[in-house]
Amino acid sequence: MLITKREQSNSLGKEIFKLKNFRLVRISFLDYHYFFANQKKIIQGQISFRTSQFKLIPLFLTSFTITFFLGFGMETTGIRIDASQANLETDAIEEVVTETNEEEDRKAKLGDDKFLDDTEEQKWAILRAEELEMVDSEKKKKLTVTAYRVKSNETLSEIASRFKVSIDSIAGSSAINPEDPIRPGQVLQIPNKQGLLYKFKKGDTLAKVADFYKVKIESVLAENGNLDYDFIRVGQKLFLPGAVIPEPKPKWVSPAQSRLITSGYGWRTFPKKKYHKALDFRANYEPVKAARKGQVIFAGWMGGYGNMVVIQHDNEYKTLYAHNSKLFVKKGSYVQAGQNIARSGCTGYCFGPHIHFELIHKGKNINPTKVIKGLSYK
Repeated sequence: MLITKREQSNSLGKEIFKLKNFRLVRISFLDYHYFFANQKKIIQGQISFRTSQFKLIPLFLTSFTITFFLGFGMETTGIRIDASQANLETDAIEEVVTETNEEEDRKAKLGDDKFLDDTEEQKWAILRAEELEMVDSEKKKKLTVTAYRVKSNETLSEIASRFKVSIDSIAGSSAINPEDPIRPGQVLQIPNKQGLLYKFKKGDTLAKVADFYKVKIESVLAENGNLDYDFIRVGQKLFLPGAVIPEPKPKWVSPAQSRLITSGYGWRTFPKKKYHKALDFRANYEPVKAARKGQVIFAGWMGGYGNMVVIQHDNEYKTLYAHNSKLFVKKGSYVQAGQNIARSGCTGYCFGPHIHFELIHKGKNINPTKVIKGLSYK
């Protein structure tokens, strides 16, 4: 087997060596990332030439040893080797094993075109699912409102997830801004169904309120006992089923702290010649942030995407975060913009830790740079 020298870009850096199951990627002049997958084990990590106790020649010998044993020895002799067996300094190589099923991860990294196509079909089955609506059981549910006193260190998203109602339902019913921090001792009004409790003010009409919150007058009347809307009084409270707080300027944030794009939206040649309908961000096992507030509609394993999270923000926008090493949210969780939802990694069909980020608008991928500003390219 011959070692092939390549100079193709991936989301981490330049791929300089490639064997059947082994890749060596140059991140910078003094930093390298290696990846190996065999039938039973996945090994990946970094080699840094910056380490002071290593001279240049020993480091090159070290990288050659890893290439030889991982690329040849493990395939021909079945020898299993990791960083500790290679007798390398712990601060020279940082080995990270993804926190998922190793067998599934191995299959994903060696996936063929059919495997990746099947993953795409599964992904779009989730993205094209019906938008979140009140189910019949919720419509029949009798409205109750709980007065909840905030405890120390609690967040609005945690409370929303616990009570299984949206952040908007709690914020709107409590007359607060969804983005504002809450404080211990503060009393929140929490309805037991999606929507918000609205207190009529001077100058309000039912038509005006219904239009502002995008709800049907008929639904409001039915929910509130078919009241006569000509006689609604100032100070009277009505429940607006399914209402959300309008966002004239939605808050979008970068999913990666670095804000650094390593692979842009459009055509690319690595790892396959394909139109990349996403942005890859530099993130070496770092927090992944929700790009906007919303509800998690998927959190789990998804073939070539590895550990994946999908957030629905409203009736038009969804975001997707893939290749994570660990997830911090589950399906049904409510999150705020900038909240940590995962830890980046390299699970699935991936050859270096990063954040794969997609923005879906009205059922189609669009370039995330249209809504997230201040990003830069490496």
